[in-house]
Amino acid sequence: MKLILSFGHTGTTQKAAELLAKELEECTVLNGMAKNKIDFSLYETIIFGVNVHMGKLNKKFIKFYKKLKKKEISAKFACFVIAADEHQKTRYMNMAKEILPEDSYIGYFGGEFDPTRAKGLNKAVIKTCMNQFMEQGLPLPSLNMSAILDFAEHMH
Repeated sequence: MKLILSFGHTGTTQKAAELLAKELEECTVLNGMAKNKIDFSLYETIIFGVNVHMGKLNKKFIKFYKKLKKKEISAKFACFVIAADEHQKTRYMNMAKEILPEDSYIGYFGGEFDPTRAKGLNKAVIKTCMNQFMEQGLPLPSLNMSAILDFAEHMH
């Protein structure tokens, strides 16, 4: 069985986790930001969905993984990164590679600007970015379904 733990702020990471889960067999999706009691021995693969916030991987993911690493878990690890800045894709994936075991599979699913669940300054920043893209006639970032399907294929 596979477990997907999503670590995000505005719902895009959870959305990507659910899209990925539809492509995988025997898969559980949980919000990694919530306090879940998880029996990790039930899972052969643990997939982290991690958003990028202010140029860094989600802090709660990093903290969660450091605690998890201390436990002796036999599961394989994988990670997909959610970020709207396609130009930083390699940098973000390398950040995940530095944290997870060497044999972990890392993917990049793109990202989107969605201010509906954001709060305070985050909401203002997202709206400003959206406006800048629209003023410049650029398409808004979106999740890359092809990347999600490729990741799922690799997980089979």
